[in-house]
Amino acid sequence: MEKARRYQAIYFVYFAAFSGFVAYRNVFYQELGMDGVQMGILGSLLVASGVLAQPVWGVVADYTRSPSRVITFAAALSGVAILTYPLAMGLPGNPFVLVAVGTIAYAATRAPIVPISNALVVSRGYNYALTRSFGSLAFGATVLTLSAVLAWTGVSIIVYVYVAGMVVLVALLRGVPEVEKTVFKGSLGGQALGLVRQPRYLLVLLAAFAMGFVSFGGSAFFSVYMRAVGLGDGLTGVAWATKTAAEVVVFLSLSRLDRWHGLAVAAAGLTYAGGFAALSAFPSIGPVLLANVGMGLGVAFVYFALVNLAHDCAPDGLDSTAQTLVTSVGIGAGGTIGEVVIGWTVDAVGVQFMYRYLALASLSLTLCGGLLVVMRVRNRSSRLGM
Repeated sequence: MEKARRYQAIYFVYFAAFSGFVAYRNVFYQELGMDGVQMGILGSLLVASGVLAQPVWGVVADYTRSPSRVITFAAALSGVAILTYPLAMGLPGNPFVLVAVGTIAYAATRAPIVPISNALVVSRGYNYALTRSFGSLAFGATVLTLSAVLAWTGVSIIVYVYVAGMVVLVALLRGVPEVEKTVFKGSLGGQALGLVRQPRYLLVLLAAFAMGFVSFGGSAFFSVYMRAVGLGDGLTGVAWATKTAAEVVVFLSLSRLDRWHGLAVAAAGLTYAGGFAALSAFPSIGPVLLANVGMGLGVAFVYFALVNLAHDCAPDGLDSTAQTLVTSVGIGAGGTIGEVVIGWTVDAVGVQFMYRYLALASLSLTLCGGLLVVMRVRNRSSRLGM
């Protein structure tokens, strides 16, 4: 398989496998009898485990120069760990403890797949936006398909789709070459400390934190929201497909650009805020679909910007570490806190009005994007001697 096509296939398979878990995870928990606080705790464990594990995986990938082997190992382990979910559904008594243990194991082993894949794509000169668009396309198509079959199969199908996807992913990764040599100078730890001391990279991490806070909670409770406002699981799939269609369009458009990433982050904050506000104020199918278009634009803008900014900031040979820090210390930490806060907010004000608060929180992304633009302009002026 041609190299670029192989990376596109990796994203397509992974996001197809993962999509059902993202869209219907809280429906699964709900059918197990869990309340909003318990769902928030599980969501927080899911993200927190990734936060702790991702930097370790990133350092291992850079130190051993074996990023594709790390992804292969992670895919295999996560496919086994997620089988605790259907096991919990079949056991008597309270399943919360078993689900919590399974969530930690699954999250810790799944953690490096996306960030290290991102590092491979950008470090080897492939177009990240174009490659990532295949993941968005697969995500939307799979969620739409699952929404049509959940009534016949039950929500446990999201687990088996993931397991099947990991089998295919392991096969695809056999054709991905490892890094041939170490290219950074000095110790890996010294290079990593230099990376996190860069003001620009710290601002990237702050933007990633804001992204994690607003996006994780908003996505995790969307299927619960759709049931609460009477729109149901079938339209949930349509809404997710609409969101990912918007992502694909934006990724394909952004594939021609390589600058002004700060503007993309700022725009993401505005599109997220508009989408969440629409969900809170207008719980009918038309506004819900338009809201998902806005959120899809936000996802594409943010990931396009953050992945490329992290690559620009990273010293040679530290690509996996730079990407895993963005997804863990940034997006993951934000999501960990967001899952708990949003779970509490759902119980306090209801899932519909929770989105009003997320709309306000989304504006923090716009602030981060504006600061990135200012920093870029100042750096450019300094280089020109102005």
